[in-house]
Amino acid sequence: MKVLIVDDEAHVIRAVKLLVPWQELGITETYEALTPQDAIRIIEAEQPEILITDIVMQDLSGIDLMKYIAGSLKHIKVIVISGYNNFDYVRSSLQHGGVDYLLKPLDQDQLIEAVKKAADAWNQEHDLYHTAQIHKDQIDSMATLCRENLLSRLIHGDHPEQACRKLMELSPELSELTACGFTYCNLEPFISGEEASWNEPFHRYRDALACFLADSGAGFLLPADSRYEIAVFLTDYSPAFQEQLKNFLQSVRQSLPFPVCMGVAAGIFPGGIMETYQKARAAFGACNMASLSPVLCSLEPGFHRPFHGLTEKQKEVDDRMLLSALLTGNEQLIDDSISLWIRSRIPEDAPLLAIVLEAVQDENRLFASWAELFENRHKGFRHQTEYVVLNFRDIMDGSMRISFERFRRRMRADILFLYGELKSIHSPEADMIYQVAHYIELNYNQPFSQAACAQTFFVNQEYLCRKFKQTFHVTMITYLNDLRIKQARQMLKDPMIKIRQIAHEVGFEDEKYFSRQFKKSTGMTPNDYRARYQEQLGE
Repeated sequence: MKVLIVDDEAHVIRAVKLLVPWQELGITETYEALTPQDAIRIIEAEQPEILITDIVMQDLSGIDLMKYIAGSLKHIKVIVISGYNNFDYVRSSLQHGGVDYLLKPLDQDQLIEAVKKAADAWNQEHDLYHTAQIHKDQIDSMATLCRENLLSRLIHGDHPEQACRKLMELSPELSELTACGFTYCNLEPFISGEEASWNEPFHRYRDALACFLADSGAGFLLPADSRYEIAVFLTDYSPAFQEQLKNFLQSVRQSLPFPVCMGVAAGIFPGGIMETYQKARAAFGACNMASLSPVLCSLEPGFHRPFHGLTEKQKEVDDRMLLSALLTGNEQLIDDSISLWIRSRIPEDAPLLAIVLEAVQDENRLFASWAELFENRHKGFRHQTEYVVLNFRDIMDGSMRISFERFRRRMRADILFLYGELKSIHSPEADMIYQVAHYIELNYNQPFSQAACAQTFFVNQEYLCRKFKQTFHVTMITYLNDLRIKQARQMLKDPMIKIRQIAHEVGFEDEKYFSRQFKKSTGMTPNDYRARYQEQLGE
């Protein structure tokens, strides 16, 4: 605590300083001034808690000094000392907040008591103010949390009308808002196994963003749905603010171990808030993983997500191609199949985050389904627990951009890992000939050559044909045709598909040859089979 002693007589100041045990009263610093003007300069510089002042001085009086304090420094406690027992002086000092009025010559006990009284008064007011400030901060914090939760309910469609009404009651200023914006990011995909090392930089980034928003008064963070998600509600979506936000993101990105980019969207408030939030989420998925730009991704105006051009059926064909390559163990075929698979899913000129994430999920889904398939098809097959699923971070380079080469290498390692597990089974089902049969099943509708098949599996054609017939009691061609006829019987149940189309889709280039093989297998022509099926449906 600090005290300032003001008197135009230096010996009075010295006497006051000697009479009071300052340290015992919690006062650590004492200042002195011979004029009110000097006192004002010290008050502005040092902000003392207690002022002891003479009332009659040249130019300005102690009352003038008290008036100055009463204007903006009401927390200062004033003790007046005077050689005049004047009622008007006493009244004026009390009117302007004086704690006590002491007459010269000063009585030590009275002076000490007055200083103690002033110190106690200041401490009490300070404690009350501090407590009130804590309560105010708590109320503000609760109001902020309530506001954020109500907005969260709005964007998730949780009783939106009720949430909107309560939000307007809590934050009346939002009732004047007709448009809003959102920025969004979710850093979960970028997290490596060293998750703990991400906590500090992520929270530092989040806190810096919160401070930026508070300083700009343009919005605030919303409660996150997941650990590394950031959603920002914007009350200002002007071009000027967008530029400020871009500059902020660019200024912090170099010091963080993850990409700094956010999806942004604008819309109507409050009616369009849910749609705007979803658009911001979608816009985050439009971040280009080759360039990590722009830092603010928007779906507007006229944004069209690059489409890989694959139907579900085409994706299934690609998946079968990849599994076929796995069954052969042919590394060149595996490499070629992986390259085709990745290219068909991720446009190299626009590897957007959402598309890359989908490809990673597809890869994990494929390998899980293949492991299950092998367990069901081959006795003794067990997928090893140490296998680690593909993580988005695994296909990123050191600068967090997508690396197609790393993606290819990881898929190659995964395929060879599964192939090694398949070959390690000590049972008849693990024989290469069963993998050939599986390969034919996957590619029944493709052109087939026994010589090409033998070459793919690195075996002699004569040995392969003989071994296949010994195992399955039919030739490879008969096995293949039976698969094709089985699929054709299913397709014939649909009267809208032409016989010629069915023949082509199951792998027969010649419709007449298909009909002969179908009759040989079923005892009737494709048309007769279809007619009988329709008759049975009508019975």
